[in-house]
Amino acid sequence: MRILQVNSARNLGGGETHVLELVDALRGRGHTVVVAGRREGPLHPDVTLPFLNSADLFTMVRLRSVIQRGGFDVVHAHVARDYTIVAAAAWGIRGPKVVFTRHLLYPVRRHFLYKRVDGWIAPTAQMLKTVEPLKPKYSAVIPNWVDVQKLPYRPHAFHSPVSVGLIGQISPHKGHDDAIEAIRQLGDGFRLIIAGKGNPNYETSLRKKSAGLPVEFLGFISLHEFFDKTDILIVPSWEEPFGIVLLEAMASGIPVIATNRGGPAEILRGVLVPPRDPGALAKAILSVRPKEFTRDAREHVEKNFDLRNVVPRIEAFYRKL
Repeated sequence: MRILQVNSARNLGGGETHVLELVDALRGRGHTVVVAGRREGPLHPDVTLPFLNSADLFTMVRLRSVIQRGGFDVVHAHVARDYTIVAAAAWGIRGPKVVFTRHLLYPVRRHFLYKRVDGWIAPTAQMLKTVEPLKPKYSAVIPNWVDVQKLPYRPHAFHSPVSVGLIGQISPHKGHDDAIEAIRQLGDGFRLIIAGKGNPNYETSLRKKSAGLPVEFLGFISLHEFFDKTDILIVPSWEEPFGIVLLEAMASGIPVIATNRGGPAEILRGVLVPPRDPGALAKAILSVRPKEFTRDAREHVEKNFDLRNVVPRIEAFYRKL
């Protein structure tokens, strides 16, 4: 197949890594894949376009020309702001099937251009429900993935004190305040390590809140180094669309705790707690034992979320269309 992947991201994040891995895997399976994106973007696109906004007429016209000349079987967009541009660019062109992936939990706003969309992919059943009002022609749940071969299974004995790890964007909705309060309730024997960066003012407020507590801010750190330091991974987000780091931890033999809103409720082999409830989070941390559930979690990831098992499902989705 000839496939055009479209992504207008400015920075490299989980969604962009997802696209890069998909492109490499599809090429490895013998498909011709062209990437359209921003010149200064992280995807090293074959076709560069400005993508000024979701109504960028110039980008739409340029993209339409690319689609007309490219002989593509599939045009696949991954970012919500690109939906209208891609649908408009493909409008009236016979041949290519238009596929959108939905990575967000809030409902998709109706638009007449979405009549041009042939198929919707969502990583979880909850995300798929956000497109149901559009009455899609064809849709499927196909999860995000990890490359299990790059994640050696290495469960380890707990440190003393026990290291509770939280990694990712430092933002209120990610539950950092709740994590700090949980550590306060746990007392001696536990420490919290926070990796990642975010709004400087919010990070300053967290440092003040955690003064006198065993809380360490690591900044940017490699996942490998973070997992070596971490005994229990927590994802205390108020709502988490998916949670790739949960898959990475489960594959690596790290016990996991997450809130029961969004993706974790569908993908987790670990402990689920209510969001914004530091007491429940503290209780869950106390309940976890070294190596508990980790082999089952690793097998769960290998079977359902490994790159080599998921990409063929996307390929099959394309062929179905």
